[in-house]
Amino acid sequence: MDPATIDPATIITTMGAGLALVDQFRDLVLRWKKKPVTPVTGIARESAGGDAIEIDHAGVVESIPIEKMRLDEWDDVRYQALYSRVKVNWPLYNELFAQNVALSADETARMNVRMELVRKDLCKDFREMVDIYQRVLQTHLPDHYELYETCPT
Repeated sequence: MDPATIDPATIITTMGAGLALVDQFRDLVLRWKKKPVTPVTGIARESAGGDAIEIDHAGVVESIPIEKMRLDEWDDVRYQALYSRVKVNWPLYNELFAQNVALSADETARMNVRMELVRKDLCKDFREMVDIYQRVLQTHLPDHYELYETCPT
């Protein structure tokens, strides 16, 4: 779909929801790997008015309004394909995480292999989604959106 035919507010809302999902993914993977879930140094989110993306770096907020975004960089067809994959894998990952309690050693090992495969798929899709956000916003997002903690290369 041509970015000119997509409502800019829809793009902002879509990015805001996707960024929140990446934040949740980070927290869940760190808990699964039994690593500390430390606060992030910055966060990106949809503005309260829904007309911008705000990037908060330790209390310093940069607002990127729709007028400054490169909407021609929004690849809706690719984004929807990625989001469709995430809609399947994200609930699966959560379900596997919830089931990974009080299992035998063998069952835990099998569950961990399944979780690792789903995590890798989610990593690939979330990274590509974040790349789309950064192209549209014309800026780098805070470090944790690079998924370096949860998706080592």
